[in-house]
Amino acid sequence: MSSESELERRIILCVDAGLQVLGDGGERVIYYYLEENLMLKREDIPKKPKKFLKGLDLMFGEQGKDLIEKWIVEKLKISFNLKHRSKITFTKAVEMIKACAK
Repeated sequence: MSSESELERRIILCVDAGLQVLGDGGERVIYYYLEENLMLKREDIPKKPKKFLKGLDLMFGEQGKDLIEKWIVEKLKISFNLKHRSKITFTKAVEMIKACAK
C-alpha cells in the first residue's frame, strides 16, 4: 500500500468517525446517496472533498453540512495532530494533511 493510499484510508476513517454521530446506518445512507446522486464513491472523498461537501449540503442544507463538517474536521485534527486553532474546512484540512505528507 502506498503512503498516499494509506493517508487517504486514514482520512476516510476520520470521515466515517465523524458521520457516526448520525447514528446507526447514517453513514451508509450518506455514502449511498453520494454514490447514487453525485457518482462519488467513499474511497474518492479524499480526492474530491468539495464534491463530498456539496453532497452533504444537498442532503442536510448549509447548517447541517457545517455541523457534520465540523465533526469530521475535529476527527482529522486529532488523528493527524493538526495544530490549526481557527476554524478550517474539510477541504483545507485534507490539503494540509496531504501537504505535510509530501
